[in-house]
Amino acid sequence: MSAFGRRLCLSTKGTASMLGRGASAAKTSRKAAAASRGPGHTNSDPRYEQMKRILFEEEPRQLPELTAEDVERHETILRAEKIYYMQKSAQRRQERERRFGAMEKAYVALEKLDSRLFEAACKKEPNVTFPRQMRVPTETPPRVIWDYSNGKK
Repeated sequence: MSAFGRRLCLSTKGTASMLGRGASAAKTSRKAAAASRGPGHTNSDPRYEQMKRILFEEEPRQLPELTAEDVERHETILRAEKIYYMQKSAQRRQERERRFGAMEKAYVALEKLDSRLFEAACKKEPNVTFPRQMRVPTETPPRVIWDYSNGKK
């Protein structure tokens, strides 16, 4: 068998059956072929080798030393960010309290107007299930953007 034919046989799945040898002989011949190419040579894609080098780097990069001025600047930015989020949280809390107060006023008004409607509004359903027809919120627009025939008779 020529060298090209032997290489072709080694690169196919059915190596052992084509050469007439056992499976262990095919494995050892592959190892021998890989060893003959030289140390460090692999059949993997060079992109994977580069990813391995980047992800599993031996020496982690050292962070630069911060001066006292840099530390103070960093702490000031962190404090400002914390204040911003606290203010945002307080605004959300005030909005929730305002909405809840409006809901309570509506309940009181409904109770004064019609007690039957108030009882119906406060009644809990015995078997609460997730509505199947509810559309899952996504950022993509719906397939049918607008139904112009809706409302026409």
